[in-house]
Amino acid sequence: MTSTVWALMLMVTVNALLFHFMPRFSRPDILFAVTVPEAFVAGAGRTLVSRYRAMVWIGAAAALAISLFLPAPQPDSGRGAMLMMGVVAANMVVALTAWLLAHRKARAHAVPPSDVRVASLVARDTSLPGGALFVAGPFAILLATALLLYTYRDDVARGPDTGNPFGLLAFGAVFVAIMLTMAVTMARQSRQIAADGPAAAAEQRFRRVNVLIPVLVGYAAAISMSATTIESIPAFADTLSGRAGFVLLPLMLLNFGVTFWMFRVGQGGQRALAPAARQEVHGDATPDRAWKVGGLWYYNPRDPAIWVEKRFGIGYTLNFGNWRAWVLIIVMMLVPMVASRLLF
Repeated sequence: MTSTVWALMLMVTVNALLFHFMPRFSRPDILFAVTVPEAFVAGAGRTLVSRYRAMVWIGAAAALAISLFLPAPQPDSGRGAMLMMGVVAANMVVALTAWLLAHRKARAHAVPPSDVRVASLVARDTSLPGGALFVAGPFAILLATALLLYTYRDDVARGPDTGNPFGLLAFGAVFVAIMLTMAVTMARQSRQIAADGPAAAAEQRFRRVNVLIPVLVGYAAAISMSATTIESIPAFADTLSGRAGFVLLPLMLLNFGVTFWMFRVGQGGQRALAPAARQEVHGDATPDRAWKVGGLWYYNPRDPAIWVEKRFGIGYTLNFGNWRAWVLIIVMMLVPMVASRLLF
C-alpha cells in the first residue's frame, strides 16, 4: 500500500473515533444534543448509543475496504485523488447520518422545557484568567520586538520582496486583539446555567479554562511572529534558530492538557460532579428547539447570551440568533482581511 492509502485509512479511522466518542462530549443529561433524563442515558440510551456507534463503524469499515481497491493517484491525473476524497466524504456522510438518526430518536425522550428561571444573588466572576498583566503579555512581546526592530532598522533588508518589516508585528497585534475579544465576550456574555453550589463552581472553572484558550493562542501567535521578525535582523539571524519551538512546545502541551481535562469533566464540568451535586441542574438551560441540524447550530433571538455551551463537542459556540454574535463574526473575518491588505 502507498503512503496515500495509509493517509486515507488514517483519516477514516480518526473520523470514526471522533464520532464514536461524540456522545461523551456533552453534559450528563444531554444525549445526541437532546436534553433527556439521566435515567434514560444510563438505561435505554445505551442501546441507542450502541446502535449509533455500530452504524459509524460499519461505514468506516466499508470506507477502509474500498480504499484498498482504489487506484493510486497519478501525477498527470486527478481521478485517484478525487476517488479518495469521495471515500472520505462518503464516510463523513454516513457518520453524520447516524448522528441525525440517533438525534431524532432521542427527541422522543426529551425533557419538556421548564418555564422556571433561577438566578444567583452573587455576581459571577467575569475577570480574565491571570488578570490584566497576563492578558497584556502578547502585546508586550510584540511591542518589545518592535522596539528591537526599530533599533536595528538600518540593518534590515527592505524592498518589494521583503515588504514592511513591521507589518508582521502589526498583524500579530490585530490577531491578538481578536483573540482577547473572544476571551472577554466569552467571560462576560456566556450563559450561566447553575445558580449556586458545586455545579455553579464547576461551571465557573470550565468557563475560565475556555477563556484561557484564546489568551494562550494569542501568546503563541505573538511568540511565533516575534521570532520570525527577529530572525530577519542580521545581528540575530542565528540566535533563535530552532529555539522558538522550546517556547511554543509548552504552550502546545498546555493546550493539549486543557483539551484532555475538558474531555474528562464534560461540558460545564458537570461529569466530574456526583449526581446529587447537579440534581437541580437540567441540561444547559437552552431549549432543544433552538438547536438546529442535530444540535450543531444554536439560533435563539430571545437569548441575550452571545456564547452558549455546545450541545456536543468541547467549549462554547455562538448564538447565531443574537445580532451581536454576527457583529463579532464580521469583525473577526473582516479585520484580518483589511489588516493584511494594508500591512503586506
